[in-house]
Amino acid sequence: MNQANRVAPVDDAGPNVFGVSRKELERLRAISGLAATFAHNINQPLTAASAYLRAAQRLTGGLPKEAVAPIVGALDKAVMQIMRAGQVVRSLSELVAQGEPDKTLVSVNSLIEETLSLFDAEAAEAGVSISKRLTTDDDCIVADRGQIRHVLSNLIRNAIEAMQDLPRRELLVSTETQAAKAIRVEVQDTGCGPGGRENADPLDLFALRKEGMGIGLSISRAIVEAHDGRLWAKVNPEGGAIFSCDLPLRGRDFSG
Repeated sequence: MNQANRVAPVDDAGPNVFGVSRKELERLRAISGLAATFAHNINQPLTAASAYLRAAQRLTGGLPKEAVAPIVGALDKAVMQIMRAGQVVRSLSELVAQGEPDKTLVSVNSLIEETLSLFDAEAAEAGVSISKRLTTDDDCIVADRGQIRHVLSNLIRNAIEAMQDLPRRELLVSTETQAAKAIRVEVQDTGCGPGGRENADPLDLFALRKEGMGIGLSISRAIVEAHDGRLWAKVNPEGGAIFSCDLPLRGRDFSG
């Protein structure tokens, strides 16, 4: 990165050898604004919709089970989707609450291990088998740990959801160094991917997936780009999709 584009460290309490570029700050402020607006505007209607659905569930309680079974099933699914949307809102709110980026030295492999552990119960309930293949080379980056965790969580959660109701549900998370200047993280699933689409834009890929939510991926890509990295997607030859993320290793700039 051009040193002329660097600004003073955000932490005035002491020296910060990492610093934050003006471009990074502008990107992350835009991310925070988008997330805050979305969370504020969607939270109230979600709460109201959830209340109406719960009321509808109670109203069916006194009716013959045979007659209302399809209705109850539809209501249950609607409640689940409301809860899923609520999780997205909470995640965005947490991201906004972080404020300016707090860049430190981060082991990508350790962060992946930590993030995957949060999905043990969800993956087991969904019948998804998770495996990992992590590099033994240098995996340290200079990054905001919480923001990169947000990206990993979004990719993993969407991969799990893409494999719902499919006979094969396998998720692989891998890391590999790229010419000693970047580390590549790949989240590979066997879910419903758009056939015949190679090197697709990740937003297009998710738009074609059942119940895909592009807002989370939009924020994830903005976070990655704010860390001088890139995020893209391609079709998994074995079915599903592969989402790849390149992040510059510590002390190195990455331009693609």
